[in-house]
Amino acid sequence: MSNAQDIRHVLVVEDQKSKRIVSLKESTYSIGRDPTSSIILYDRQVSRHHATLLRVTDYQNHQEYYRIIDGSLQGKKSTNGLTVNGKYCFSQELKTGDAIRFGSKVKASYHLITDLAELDNLKASFKDEEIPEITQIQIPANLPYNATLDFEGNSLVFKGVDDEATQTAILSPIPTVEGSPFPMFELNFAGELISLNAAAKYKFPDLKNDSANHPILDGLVQESTTKEGTSYVREIQVGDDTFEQHIHYLPDSKVVRSYLFEITKYKRLEIQLNQDTSYYRFLVEQTSEGILLIQSDSKIILDANPSYCRLTGYELDELKQLNLYQIVAIEREIIDDELAQVEASKSYHVEESLHRCRDGSLISVEARISRGIFKKKDVFCLAIRDISERKRSEERMQYQAFHDALTNLPNRVLFNKQLAIALAEAQRNQTLLAVMFLDLDSFKHINNTLGHKIGDEILQSFSRRLTACVRTGDTVARWESDEFTVLLPRIKNTEDTVKLSHRIFDALKQPFVIEKYKLQLKTSIGIAIYPQDGDDQETLLKNADAALSRTKKQGRNHFQFYTPMMSEEASVLLKIETLLHQALDRQEFSLVYQPQINMKTGEITGMEALLRWNHPELGAIAPSKFLPLAEKTDLMLHIGKWVLTTACRQNLAWQKDGLPPISIGVNLSGREFQQPNLAETVARVLDQIGLDPQWLELEFTEKTLRQHLNSAPQIFQDLQNLGVRLCLDDFCTGPSAIGYLKQFSLRTVKINQTFIRDLRGNTQDLAIISAITALGRGFNTRIIAEAVETQQQIELLQSQNCYEAQGYWFSRPLNTDNATQFLINGYAVVI
Repeated sequence: MSNAQDIRHVLVVEDQKSKRIVSLKESTYSIGRDPTSSIILYDRQVSRHHATLLRVTDYQNHQEYYRIIDGSLQGKKSTNGLTVNGKYCFSQELKTGDAIRFGSKVKASYHLITDLAELDNLKASFKDEEIPEITQIQIPANLPYNATLDFEGNSLVFKGVDDEATQTAILSPIPTVEGSPFPMFELNFAGELISLNAAAKYKFPDLKNDSANHPILDGLVQESTTKEGTSYVREIQVGDDTFEQHIHYLPDSKVVRSYLFEITKYKRLEIQLNQDTSYYRFLVEQTSEGILLIQSDSKIILDANPSYCRLTGYELDELKQLNLYQIVAIEREIIDDELAQVEASKSYHVEESLHRCRDGSLISVEARISRGIFKKKDVFCLAIRDISERKRSEERMQYQAFHDALTNLPNRVLFNKQLAIALAEAQRNQTLLAVMFLDLDSFKHINNTLGHKIGDEILQSFSRRLTACVRTGDTVARWESDEFTVLLPRIKNTEDTVKLSHRIFDALKQPFVIEKYKLQLKTSIGIAIYPQDGDDQETLLKNADAALSRTKKQGRNHFQFYTPMMSEEASVLLKIETLLHQALDRQEFSLVYQPQINMKTGEITGMEALLRWNHPELGAIAPSKFLPLAEKTDLMLHIGKWVLTTACRQNLAWQKDGLPPISIGVNLSGREFQQPNLAETVARVLDQIGLDPQWLELEFTEKTLRQHLNSAPQIFQDLQNLGVRLCLDDFCTGPSAIGYLKQFSLRTVKINQTFIRDLRGNTQDLAIISAITALGRGFNTRIIAEAVETQQQIELLQSQNCYEAQGYWFSRPLNTDNATQFLINGYAVVI
């Protein structure tokens, strides 16, 4: 196709009237529903001036093509739009085979025909239909208003036009200048304006008077010598309007002919589009996400935004020398598979990938891959987000999940994993391994006395000393609180664990210096050996813990190997713990009541409610066995609430039976004392039962108070606001007992039973009792002696002005019926 004149431009049009071939020869065609259009379309959805065809000559490449423009060249757009190959457009250079739609129903296609065979093939594509061929149409000025263009056979006629001469005139060639709705003029080679159509006169009224300086004439004659026989298009500005000027040099007639099409509106749209493109580019460059454009077939990097360059350390020019496989540090097959996902779903999210930086390092990213067109190339667009910090955070979380936050030692979870691995290896190689449990003696006392900050530093220091004692490959873990575990995955014999135990004891001989304190720590150790003490993880851990418990019972600060006897004792406790969870539901608990007596008057001043458990198979189980187990879990909260509710209900029942009102004492465990809603729980029970709060006395031990000194003032205040009485049990078992009387408003204090049982009348014992009773009077506190069992104890207590007591001398704890009868009968005066 070297010669543009050998090419025939054809537009195949299909509307509701017919299909037809329009041979395109002129430089301009108007298309629409209006009868004056060069190509008339028959459909109500088509605008009167729907589109315009312009011929453009590319002299450099010796090519000629047509451009289609939406609407008229005066800038009036169509109503329903113009699409080329399914895409809406304002202006489009046509290529052979392009599919055009005017609105939604009328369609056309553009073709370049180089020989008759191609034209025949084009006609054949319409099967057996007769396709009329149209060249040019002249629309006369006197055409009737109701005239319509149609076909009769292969002839094109206007309906509503009866004059044969008019019909002939209609089908004659279009006059060169006057027939065009666009500004047109002719200029001879001498520069004289020789022709000007009506549209040009209207648009450029000063053209004749100012032809020397008018923009549309500027340079036309001066360039005629080089442009003769050629055509070109230029863009000019006339005032505020922009025109596309088509210029043709006709050497035969020595004339320069020019057509002008106003493109002001389109120019503004183009400027706006460029501004939008610039703005979009600005946003892409400013976004924190990296943007990477990859050519779909070669995987060459076409473009990248500054964020991606900063992320990887590359300059843009360096990136353009690379392909995707050189940037993404994963297998090529995986990359291709991810890109294939984009083909299927238009977009694909890569949760995690690795990209190579310029310095060779790798960076973790997530990516969203989509597909599109960039500079007429099929590309993949990768939106890249740096997830390195998230990965580091996940690694930290992973570390925290398997390590103790305070000591950085492995935690219970990691220890169990390591033990499982070591067991598998020991079974495979038939070797021994050992599990050791360690507990810091008296740590809780240090923690409660000196504070958690000191306690935390002790745990950290101890963990460092313990780690220094073991071999490489051994595992030291913090199991819980002040309990640690050691795994020795390979030992020759049990003597290895003995040697390690002595190394640990030696390491603890040096005191721990924390702030201003010098603290001496000791530890108890329990040891279990694989395979004789257990061939699975659970059994080994249980037996090592049982050995530790026996060590602590036998005096602490030494080690103990596991023996089967320990399992028997532990199994009994385990059975009790299991049955304990069923006891509440099966109503196996009961309360007994021990009277409190004023020894001077014989008056019954109160009852202490005591919990009992009678199991149908095991019989009566001592509180000393099951209460410590219950206090390890939240089960104690449920048991405690049951005790409180039952005791309050019984006290109210005695009052309703007409008995004199007395206080009912209910013991609070350490776990109950530390629950945040203790006062609310007590208030709900009292409200539910209907008991006046002054007849409830809550008892807690001095040990519980020491363990919760920080929270105790608020707890006491909340309980006192309810109106209940507070009693301190086991008084004088700690170093700060006397200070508690001053710090807290206590209604009752119970002298620890060890003082009473050992009471022999010596001056020291009597001095202690006298001091306590004097303190009670000074603080207006009721003093009760516990475990009174002899007449001598009663006489000594009264000699020191202590008049209230409870114990076997007066009564053992009584069931409900016997306690009721005791209250009815009263108690005789002792002295």
